[in-house]
Amino acid sequence: MRRLAPLVLLLAACGPTPRSVPLEVGDLGFFALRVQPHLAERCGSAGCHGRPDRPFAIYAPGQHRSDPDRAWLDEPLTFEELEENARRTAAFGIGDDPFATLIVRKPLSVDDGGLWHGGGTVFGARNDEDCRALTAWLSGRASPLDGGAP
Repeated sequence: MRRLAPLVLLLAACGPTPRSVPLEVGDLGFFALRVQPHLAERCGSAGCHGRPDRPFAIYAPGQHRSDPDRAWLDEPLTFEELEENARRTAAFGIGDDPFATLIVRKPLSVDDGGLWHGGGTVFGARNDEDCRALTAWLSGRASPLDGGAP
């Protein structure tokens, strides 16, 4: 049996290379107006997700920035920082049901189906306005700001 282990490892290493799939981030304008402000206010501090060492690290004005020389300056995010926040948020929100994703369940009240979150309850209920904005954006139901199709 010991002789099979190297063969099994060798065969496993010869399997198909995982392919990357482009990550859809939804309407960036909606994200910028309805989701990002909530992330910056409730999640973007250095004690929470405003640090590069966090699994869900985000940029926020006056906090963590892509350019360390700009950190702590209270100025709007760059387009690249906004896009990166949208990508990171979308990555934690992959799934058919937004209420089954970590990005929604972690901050959601445990009483309403959420999970324990070190930062405490952020969304008091599923119908919380900020929760509805996030889930609409994740599910693609967010209406583009220009009135066009999502």
